[in-house]
Amino acid sequence: MLSALLKYPTFWSSIDESPYKKAGIFKSEEDIANDVWKETGLKQEARHPLTYLMEACDDIAYSVLDAEDTVKKGYASFYDLIDFLQHNGLGDRVTEDLIDSSLEKNREFKNENLSPRELNDISMQMFRVKAISSMINPIVEEFASNSSMIMANEYEGTLIESTIASNLCKQLKKFDFELGYKNKNVLELELRGANYIHSLMDMLWHAIESEGNETGDLFTVYAMESISENYKRIYKRELREGKHSKSYIQAQLLADTISGMTDSYLISLHDELRPLYDGSHHTCS
Repeated sequence: MLSALLKYPTFWSSIDESPYKKAGIFKSEEDIANDVWKETGLKQEARHPLTYLMEACDDIAYSVLDAEDTVKKGYASFYDLIDFLQHNGLGDRVTEDLIDSSLEKNREFKNENLSPRELNDISMQMFRVKAISSMINPIVEEFASNSSMIMANEYEGTLIESTIASNLCKQLKKFDFELGYKNKNVLELELRGANYIHSLMDMLWHAIESEGNETGDLFTVYAMESISENYKRIYKRELREGKHSKSYIQAQLLADTISGMTDSYLISLHDELRPLYDGSHHTCS
């Protein structure tokens, strides 16, 4: 299970020599990764065969579900999506079949006297079902026909990009980006979120860096209480063991703390700490 979840089976320290665009393992988890590879017979840089299927599921989910979210949030309509695919999917049998079947269901729904909004929503729901189905079968076929290369870790690229559904996935992601991610409301939300995250990181970094030092202050004591006891227990254990530099262990505590928060909790904690922080302390770079 752990091995299959390692989409990028390499360490940050080895990223320059890695065939992957990202590092997927913290240096502090090196012993765990080595144990996993020992048990599975794999090694660094070698993917578990099921990882390719997990990656394909990610491609399907992000391309199709983000398109559905774009429509449901009102940034585009079902017909905008169909027009986009018709313009960009000419000559692609998978895309054309999806368009035809989606429009056929849309015409059926029109006979049920639905409101425009409900018609849009239910048409998009059927599009989602058909789009996912149209990509799953080609991926399964690609995996089966190349299983020997995948097992030997000789398969290059992703499953989806080697199938007849490649263009559909690509065009859906393009639609998501152009009409979803670049929407003014989405950009505003991302900017607000980034500001909250960076500001909270600065405040918590001051607390983590100052905790236990002479530079410690009341804000440090208060802010450290907001960090999970479990995270702090692991943090103190890592400091005692001394396998990594203090700054690395501190940075990992900060990363664990921020990544473990829900959006609402992060905003709530930020608004709680902000009035108590004088802003004259070091920031997290």
